[in-house]
Amino acid sequence: MTGQSDLPEELATRADEVLRGRPNADFLAGLTTDAFESSHLDRETLVLVWLAALVAVDAPAESFLMNLGSASQSGVGMEQIQSVLTALAPLVGTPRVVSATAKIAQVLDERA
Repeated sequence: MTGQSDLPEELATRADEVLRGRPNADFLAGLTTDAFESSHLDRETLVLVWLAALVAVDAPAESFLMNLGSASQSGVGMEQIQSVLTALAPLVGTPRVVSATAKIAQVLDERA
């Protein structure tokens, strides 16, 4: 299932920059590593599950940045992300999906 991501490659670098210097940075990085290592899901699926959870809890744009960084490294593309957003709408509601879409667009627009 791992493919070539059409997400900007620099997302992972930007996510690392956002985390750097924060008191919980090592803890958060460790959680991500542990999840990748202990999950029975492949990396793409796991990242898409994380994205769905972020949408469900109306997470801040920073959380989307960090997870889109993982997505770009895991081969997740925009088509897969759009499919997750579409699938979630009946469950979490259109407002949550619209909010997430705006945050994802913000993260992608700030890449330059």
